[in-house]
Amino acid sequence: MQRAIFFDKDRCVGCYSCVVACKLEHNLPPYPAYPPLGNPKGPELIRISHFGPQMRDDRVQQYYQPIACMHCLDAPCIQACPQAAIYKDIETGITLVHEDQCMGCRSCAEVCPYGAPQFYDDKLKLCDLCIHRLAEGKRVACEATCPARAIRAGTLDEISAIVVRKAAKRAGKET
Repeated sequence: MQRAIFFDKDRCVGCYSCVVACKLEHNLPPYPAYPPLGNPKGPELIRISHFGPQMRDDRVQQYYQPIACMHCLDAPCIQACPQAAIYKDIETGITLVHEDQCMGCRSCAEVCPYGAPQFYDDKLKLCDLCIHRLAEGKRVACEATCPARAIRAGTLDEISAIVVRKAAKRAGKET
């Protein structure tokens, strides 16, 4: 059953709680967790991009966009890895990494359309959708921590339903 993640930029408030939760969950250096402190000292498996402020419709607007591995159905990073260090979990469809096989060549980073591959100690780190938490019946750390409910993880069908409802709401229609 393919798992997926959805980031709702309309709900994200840029609090970076997802970044901190991910770092804590994966035992990564927790500093700094937001841009004003400078470059991260370790990988951020989920990152927040800030857009704006800009004028739109005579209003100042800005938004935040969480970005992480999207666990693509046909992930280009898997084909790009010369060491076969990146693979799909057959049961969940989550893209995972054999860190001991990674040689740090960064071929995966060159082909990823989301810029998801992160490196720490010259080894690939990638969002694993908290597969260990899912196995325990828990929500992924970033979703569980997000106060604005801007992050949703679930099966591909569940995420597709969320996207359809959101699109219908924008169009002013019932689903």
